[in-house]
Amino acid sequence: SLTLQLNKRQKLGNFLLKLRHVDKFDWADGTWGGTIGPYSILDLHYNFDLSDYLKFGITAMNLLDDRHRELIGGAIMGRQVMLEFGLSE
Repeated sequence: SLTLQLNKRQKLGNFLLKLRHVDKFDWADGTWGGTIGPYSILDLHYNFDLSDYLKFGITAMNLLDDRHRELIGGAIMGRQVMLEFGLSE
């Protein structure tokens, strides 16, 4: 697998862009076995401090919706988007 990452911090928040490519490979575990990949994933992470105590974040994983399995018997992975609000001291 190959991973490229760009991390940018600025006044408008923190951005992280991550690209991961996994070549085709054989996978086996007990009764499960088969071929995984190839697949490529583009992830975007953003977070911003709304105040000294309130934080906001959004993560978009598999942004291009490259549907794939990461293990035999596992779920088909598609795009996932998550929002987060948090408090800190």
